[in-house]
Amino acid sequence: MGDSVKQALLAAFRVLMGPLVRILLRQGISYAEFSEVAKAVYVEVALKDFKVSGRKATRTRIAVMTGLTRKEVKRVIDEAVKERFELKTSFNRLGRVLVGWHTDADFTGPYGMPLELQYETGNPNEPTFSVLVKRHSGDMSPRSILDELVRVGAIRETDVGWFRVMRRDYIPEAQGTHTFERTGVVVRNFVNTVEFNMTKLAPGKGRFERHVTADDGIRREDLPKFDHYLRERCQVLLEEIDNWLAGLPKPDPKKGDDVMHTGIGIYHYMSHESDERSFKTVLMDEGLIRLENNKTDKND
Repeated sequence: MGDSVKQALLAAFRVLMGPLVRILLRQGISYAEFSEVAKAVYVEVALKDFKVSGRKATRTRIAVMTGLTRKEVKRVIDEAVKERFELKTSFNRLGRVLVGWHTDADFTGPYGMPLELQYETGNPNEPTFSVLVKRHSGDMSPRSILDELVRVGAIRETDVGWFRVMRRDYIPEAQGTHTFERTGVVVRNFVNTVEFNMTKLAPGKGRFERHVTADDGIRREDLPKFDHYLRERCQVLLEEIDNWLAGLPKPDPKKGDDVMHTGIGIYHYMSHESDERSFKTVLMDEGLIRLENNKTDKND
């Protein structure tokens, strides 16, 4: 890789990491803690995606590829056994329960409206909340799913033991564990698409990835209007896509189906003119450096 390409890539990653580091700092996570996770990811990706056909991976090869020492590679491998940084997410299962309640014919009535469900009746053939969870969320506890969805207002109890679904999507609390899990998965999926498109074989062979932006920005007073427009139009589109996906045959690995996880995400971004300032400009504005005769004076 040429120096110019490497510098451009590192500059792009610096932009990418800005909001991620903001999340870390807000939660009091230091660079030292982050660097340990970064080392683990380097080792994991080297093992998963850069294997040499017919050869076993060695700590020495991983160290050479990643730039880590063999001692650091060993420490990462030892920590992996403890599963300190394994993401054991359940937020997507919560979302699947809500989607199933809206799309599964056994849990919807006339015109596709979701039925009110009893928590449990003891009859596995009746459409109950417990049956819904078992069908759409695997081995998750129906009670824990119920408690969480009630807590965030996605469903509510209408009578003793009876529940009505209030919305189709699971929106976790702003600073809860599920939000951090969701952030990791959403950002990973988007960057995976970008990375795939960087290596596509030919035009039209990549994954769909488009964006629309206001070239000259918009007035702050127009933001609520735009936000309302997006929520209305995009929600309709997402539900239409969700219904189409729900109509496909369910894959069965036991029958030899090669299962792929796929979907689409829509997000609304915004930034202020001040957010686009360069790092050097910020340093100057804060009085941490001065530029005199094209030379930099540092202020401690």
